[in-house]
Amino acid sequence: MKRAALFIVLLLALPASALAEDVMAQVSPEAIDIGALYNGTSIAVSGLVPEGSQVALRFTGAPEEVRMKQKGKFLGLLWMNMNTLHFSGVPKVCLVESTAPLGEMGEAGGKLSLTGMAQSIGIEPAGADRGMLLPELLKLKRGEGLYRESSGAIVLGAARGAAREFSANVSIPSRLSPGSYVVEIFAVKDGRVVAQGVKNIEAKLVGIPAQLADLAFNHGALYGIFASIIAILAGLAIGIVFQSKEAH
Repeated sequence: MKRAALFIVLLLALPASALAEDVMAQVSPEAIDIGALYNGTSIAVSGLVPEGSQVALRFTGAPEEVRMKQKGKFLGLLWMNMNTLHFSGVPKVCLVESTAPLGEMGEAGGKLSLTGMAQSIGIEPAGADRGMLLPELLKLKRGEGLYRESSGAIVLGAARGAAREFSANVSIPSRLSPGSYVVEIFAVKDGRVVAQGVKNIEAKLVGIPAQLADLAFNHGALYGIFASIIAILAGLAIGIVFQSKEAH
């Protein structure tokens, strides 16, 4: 009896994420190749979630630091750069898709939204106005195509007993940089996460971009010579074009 009571106490002490079941999911492709003609792509995600739950997907990149200049009026007259703002823990990419608007998915939906994610971002100096700066940061990232929040792209399929199929095609932006990314799948019911899963995706340079990156980082002198030759040839080509136009 004492053991049972102790087990219940420990169970109640666990966070909600620890109590959630695992979502069995598949992601295709498992790696993203960024070549010379890369202009964005899409990944297919499918799996099973508990029956009666909504689904949210989040594609995120590793957090990084972002520095920005805050503009203000000097002496109330001239607009100029004022403070330097340091944002820490900013995901490189954050794409959120869901079966229903996150605002309709209770407390869990709020935490999974871009606004909820932004609450974990640090800002220095400490006295900075978070209420004004965080929405502006999200607006900037949205404009770059690196942040997105939308609903309807995830399709719920047939029921399999206590589970239901889901599938989605997530559009990946063209400005994706090489690195490690994570696809998180959340099953939400009654305002809380009841199941979740994680899949890793690696984005890597291939072809000409990979060769140029290798030259730049591992053969700096050779890369400099190559870049100079390209610049000279480009200059000559432009000169020939303008001379031909003047001849006419």
